[in-house]
Amino acid sequence: MSVNTILVQTQYYENYGFYEGREAWKPKGGHTFSIEMDADLLMYSNPAEVFAKMLESHNSDLEKFEYRDYEVQWQKPTVLGTAADYVNTNQALEVEINN
Repeated sequence: MSVNTILVQTQYYENYGFYEGREAWKPKGGHTFSIEMDADLLMYSNPAEVFAKMLESHNSDLEKFEYRDYEVQWQKPTVLGTAADYVNTNQALEVEINN
């Protein structure tokens, strides 16, 4: 049995009406949860149903999470670069565009 990291992507909502005693849910972007488990278990269940049910324990009157998708992380991500690399590449692209 191998253990993998499973990334569970959700839509994050905030309840802007809570303090007025009402519900006014607004989507505020994504939020990612993770779980360590044998990825083979996903083949013998309905991951969308199971993860959606698990997410319920993270919901409150102020915030909630809606299941979107999952991804098996087979290896650690490769570092793409640094913030300085990003800035330098962006500047180089601007020079290319302006010439």
